Amino acid sequence: MPPIKNGCKDERKLEIGMKNYIVLDIETTGMHPDFARITEIGAAKVIDDQIVAVFNMLVNPEVSIPENIINLTGITNEMVSDAPVINQVMPMFLSFCEDLPILGHNIPFDFSFLKTNAMRLNLHFEKKALDTLLLSRQYIDHQHSYSLGHLLKFCSITRKNAHRALDDALATHELFQIIKYKYMDTHKVIELSPNPMMWKPKKQSPMTDKQRKFLLCLLNQHKVALDFDLEALTKSEASQKIDWLIRQYGKGF
Repeated sequence: MPPIKNGCKDERKLEIGMKNYIVLDIETTGMHPDFARITEIGAAKVIDDQIVAVFNMLVNPEVSIPENIINLTGITNEMVSDAPVINQVMPMFLSFCEDLPILGHNIPFDFSFLKTNAMRLNLHFEKKALDTLLLSRQYIDHQHSYSLGHLLKFCSITRKNAHRALDDALATHELFQIIKYKYMDTHKVIELSPNPMMWKPKKQSPMTDKQRKFLLCLLNQHKVALDFDLEALTKSEASQKIDWLIRQYGKGF
């Protein structure tokens, strides 16, 4: 555990709380899992409070990354163009997670994307979790912000690249260690038990016949190989595919 340079309430190292877990972070093309896509997954496997393995992969979202997201994360369309797609990455990530609980800063956001993609691929992803955002609000007093960036600065935690998945995950692990061993009282240990994540994606509308015909016209016009299951697309997914093709090639008819 890194030394704490300020704000410490208790110098004892207490054997408390969740010690085995997967700390994770994702980067995405937007804010909602029904419409946005994952561009990066970063995670660390922690056993007895020590990092024993890491997972770090860019993901080809199969849609264009908006300019504001590129400016925020530094992840460009060129960087993900040759990356594996989510149906290749998710099975590897779930295998990495095993049956361990998960940890993240605002973990419902990350879980919603991972759960949505797991369900699309008929993969099982049920997890218990702890959220360092909620824990920091509960145990680190008098902060004007509880963003990850502010808390890392307050706790003197170094992060190489903000808004890159693995760097954010590793920093979140350090923040969690500080919350556990410097800000908590022993009688509050029970509050560090992970809780089941309760999130259910909205039911998606299927692709319309008009979308299907237009998408096929674009693919044929620009001689783009069909490398996805056309009939499995939802209405929102079809819209994203159409928008991406038009941005890449134009309508052409």
